[in-house]
Amino acid sequence: MKSLYHRTITPLARFGKKWHWFLAGAMLALMFGLSVTSMATESAIVDEVAHIPSAYSYLHYGDYRLNPEHPPLMKDLAGLPLQFMNLKFPDDQPAWTTDVNGQWESGWNFIYHIGNNAQDILFWSRLPILLVGIGFGVVLYLFVMRRWGKAVALLTLFFYTLSPNILAHSHYVTTDLGASVFMFLALIAYVKFIEVPHGKNLFLLSLGLAGAQLAKFSGALLYPILLIMTVAVVMTWQTPRYWFERAKLYIGGLITASFLSVLWVWIYYIPHVIRMPQDVQERLISGSLVSDNVAGIGGVLINLSHMAVFKPLVQYLLGLAMVFGRVSGGNVTYFNGEVSNQSFHMYFPELFILKTQVALLILGLIVVAVALAVFFRRQSLGVLRRLATSVRNRLLAWTLGFFALFYFAVSVAGNLNLGIRHILPVYVPLFILVAAGTVTIARKLSRTQWRPMSAMALAVLLLWYGGSTLAVYPSFTAYFNELIGGPANADKYFSDSGVDWGQDLVHLKQYVDKHPEINHLALDYFGGGDPQYYFCNRAYDSQGRLIATAAGYDCSHSVYEFWHSEYGRYTGQYLAVSETFLENDRYYAGLRGDKGYGYLRDMKPIAKIGYSIYLFKLY
Repeated sequence: MKSLYHRTITPLARFGKKWHWFLAGAMLALMFGLSVTSMATESAIVDEVAHIPSAYSYLHYGDYRLNPEHPPLMKDLAGLPLQFMNLKFPDDQPAWTTDVNGQWESGWNFIYHIGNNAQDILFWSRLPILLVGIGFGVVLYLFVMRRWGKAVALLTLFFYTLSPNILAHSHYVTTDLGASVFMFLALIAYVKFIEVPHGKNLFLLSLGLAGAQLAKFSGALLYPILLIMTVAVVMTWQTPRYWFERAKLYIGGLITASFLSVLWVWIYYIPHVIRMPQDVQERLISGSLVSDNVAGIGGVLINLSHMAVFKPLVQYLLGLAMVFGRVSGGNVTYFNGEVSNQSFHMYFPELFILKTQVALLILGLIVVAVALAVFFRRQSLGVLRRLATSVRNRLLAWTLGFFALFYFAVSVAGNLNLGIRHILPVYVPLFILVAAGTVTIARKLSRTQWRPMSAMALAVLLLWYGGSTLAVYPSFTAYFNELIGGPANADKYFSDSGVDWGQDLVHLKQYVDKHPEINHLALDYFGGGDPQYYFCNRAYDSQGRLIATAAGYDCSHSVYEFWHSEYGRYTGQYLAVSETFLENDRYYAGLRGDKGYGYLRDMKPIAKIGYSIYLFKLY
């Protein structure tokens, strides 16, 4: 009788080898289905209120006055479908005409207050971001298959398509998925240039670096990362023969590609400022660079902006300066029951451990342990020589690993603790390295007596990986693993975009509609949705025309009541509070000198809507 291994694992391996295209397509189709169905019922997250009107205005007006602190590439993609919709834009209101970067008010007006269909805007602007995620999945599969083979490619794609963090951020109009995609593309372009340092590959590297910069300003970290890697190449490579020739070839090539990348960024910004008035750009610069650490840059940028050729570059440099000021300024952060306006250095390590599937953590630890054991077991050469040989033979793996460690370390050392999205780019390299190591170990074990047991263990881990993601559908943003009991216990550890970004307002409305006993609801909501849009009726004037302003809602017959912690203790029956406001209130109540929501934190909510909005019944 055949063993259980031969009756199950062996046929599956043969099927995977023969039908790998089908399996890859099925995984990508599953990713699309999970994402598109979840995003269709989610309300706007906080950042989309600024990103979506910017996305529309860049393409429609050729004007970059909104949201300059983020580069345009992902917003351009999100704005494309909106150009074909019959939308109104509040270009006659102060948020656009006179305010300095009136992105938030423009967003509220554009999405909710002037008669547009908010859910249509959200769906169609999110769809291109999702398509970027799906398209990148195809590129990732093809690249990994060419480098490591079908088995590693399938396992990498499995990790990618069923990662709750990728699923969550692949359908929001933000820069986070774009950062992951275009930084990875820049990394593989770099490796290709090092392996074959020809002009064509240098050109591709310059485009990769530019794409990363245009996706998110943290792409600037690629410059020091690749410089360090290039120094390692110069020290370890054997061709050309002399080190100064290698330095000229590789470091010189990287410097050339870097300068070209800035040129491509400069050119890309041209259509975004072509119709932007000079006085608007000057007002934007002087009003945006107000913190002490960046204020001195403003005068230089204003002087440069007077020359038309420099206006695109000025807008790019303005965004970089704003990000630098934002990062150094920090934010209010809730972490393990404490709230501070200073960063926690253990925030990202703990967040990574708790928001990554336990199965992937286990496989990663095994791969690292085996790799270290193999490296230090070889005694034929010294450690440095073995290290140099390893860099030469496995340049791609070293580049991906070093990028992930460097990017992670910078995030830990930084002053912004705002969720897993800030370290999202480390995941794609992680998926590849863990997949490659796992397949290598599995193949070696297949030639030993541990073959059946190791195969079954791997199957269990992969089922666990996928199952833990599917179990939280559609609430991928709030995913936490089993180490803390899942997302239901997230409030003990984190808030903000790692749990609650405002995505569940529509789900709250659906819950209230299904529970008629809730005839009045006070709501303290953190997010990019407008509760009036979902809970109230639109108001019309005496001539039957829609009142297209923030005041154009009739909430007199609605269950909804606006509420905030500083109003005191709520005396009604039902109170819903976003998890971020509930936990961060510890800090703000301390500043006010009252107890805030302390009375709610001692109560158990009757429901957690999508794990991000807590509904309390007070009596």
